[in-house]
Amino acid sequence: MNAMIRSFVCAAAVVFLAAGCHTPERRPVVVYPVTYDIPVGNTQVSASAGAQNLNVSATQQVTARVGEPLYYQIISPVPVTVSIYERRADMPEPRMLVRELQGTNFTSSLTPSERLLEFVFSVKDSNSNGTLKFTISDRPIAPVMTP
Repeated sequence: MNAMIRSFVCAAAVVFLAAGCHTPERRPVVVYPVTYDIPVGNTQVSASAGAQNLNVSATQQVTARVGEPLYYQIISPVPVTVSIYERRADMPEPRMLVRELQGTNFTSSLTPSERLLEFVFSVKDSNSNGTLKFTISDRPIAPVMTP
């Protein structure tokens, strides 16, 4: 009988320890605002076949909270086209365009319906480049003041 009680206590301890070791999935906590320096550029090359653009779009993926506003600001030294997509893994087309902007300075917000957003930055004019500042926040961002 003693052996049976010891076996039960040992089994209960193993179950208790195993249950205690399981921790829920932890997500990284983002401390806003967050600013990224993103290099962008475009070069146009002339060849016998005609002009060729060597435009590489920079991409930044951002995890957002569905239904809560995400504020963003872009300050670029050169004109850029910014395309914002929502991404879903379970859709045939995994991303859907939700907004597109052109210019050098933007301060805006959007309320996502998906957890993952993708910001794509493309230089608008040929033979230009620079490093833009991309800031995201969970609170409104003051607009850029131009002189």
